[in-house]
Amino acid sequence: MPLPALPVLLACPPATPNPAVTVEVVRTAIMHGDWSQVVDDGTRGPVDLPALVGIIHHPDATILVDSGLGLESRAGRYPRFPLTLLGDVTVPEGEAIVERLPEPPDLVLMTHLHYDHVGGLLDLPGVTVWTTDEDWRTYGGLAIGFPPRLRNGVDWRPQDMGAGRATQVLGRPAVDVLGDGSIWYLSLPGHTPGAAAVLVRAEDGPWLFVGDTAWVDQHLAGARRPWLTRTIIDARIREEARSLDWARWMKAECPELRVIAGHEPSLSAGIASTPRP
Repeated sequence: MPLPALPVLLACPPATPNPAVTVEVVRTAIMHGDWSQVVDDGTRGPVDLPALVGIIHHPDATILVDSGLGLESRAGRYPRFPLTLLGDVTVPEGEAIVERLPEPPDLVLMTHLHYDHVGGLLDLPGVTVWTTDEDWRTYGGLAIGFPPRLRNGVDWRPQDMGAGRATQVLGRPAVDVLGDGSIWYLSLPGHTPGAAAVLVRAEDGPWLFVGDTAWVDQHLAGARRPWLTRTIIDARIREEARSLDWARWMKAECPELRVIAGHEPSLSAGIASTPRP
């Protein structure tokens, strides 16, 4: 049975039980920091932020949302200075995405091209990877933290998310990844110039990966990154604020929607689709 069409304007995705599609969220690495660098709500103290990856199981493909950090980080070869100043990173045995999958994925959908999201691609040579045109122009082999050998090490497929050139769903320019309406790649700029989100219409309802538009659930509930962190980390602060407002609306108004922040600590142990009764 065809999936119900997604609304063009901002709205909740319609309920879409789809037993052919399931989702997992897994940790690939641990980034050690302090809450004072993460949220502006007065929280203090150490925090371990997971580098999360979504695994979408579709009958026609295994698709990742981001790649996290991998074996090069465990060996201490990636990232290099000055990104090492951001804090220690641990990649536990067996948790790199290449160690979690029995075979390489068919596709990786990048929410953005920062180092802690692309590092796992170093373990997946030749894999097909989507990013946005805007992020590719900004980061493709030139930015700090983007491994130069990745420019030709995987099969990059930049997507044109410009107004009028991509389908509009939920108030965002979007691309239907497999053409069956189950997985959508949405424009969500701000954290990086071409940041993206991924909407999955799965067995247990819709899932929304917002990447680093929100690092943690507190960002979806009213907190923001501290001013200095935003100034350093977010490429376009006003666009980031608008994208975060969109993600907050989706989470607050759509009870069936699971919104996945990029580094939410409560997801360190993982989460997966739960079949409907």
